[in-house]
Amino acid sequence: MNELPIEATPEGQELYEALAQIRGRDELKLFLEDICAPSELAAIERRFLVAKRLHSGQTYQQILDETKLSSAIVSRVKRVLQYGNGALKKALDK
Repeated sequence: MNELPIEATPEGQELYEALAQIRGRDELKLFLEDICAPSELAAIERRFLVAKRLHSGQTYQQILDETKLSSAIVSRVKRVLQYGNGALKKALDK
């Protein structure tokens, strides 16, 4: 399988275009349910939960204790909030 970043492939371009055309929460929910396995969607939801908690000021340890999620998930989301491109932080600010 090709290991190019998804945005560098024609399929990636088409995916982002399809996502950009989605209108509203309900349509996005149905799209994600169609394209993601339940476990993939649950993983995205867990990451978003961690992001919300970190963004609201909860500590790494509080999140681990309260959610029982793995330290790898919390660490990854924390890195994204600190060093990512800012899109997740922007979404949380809304």
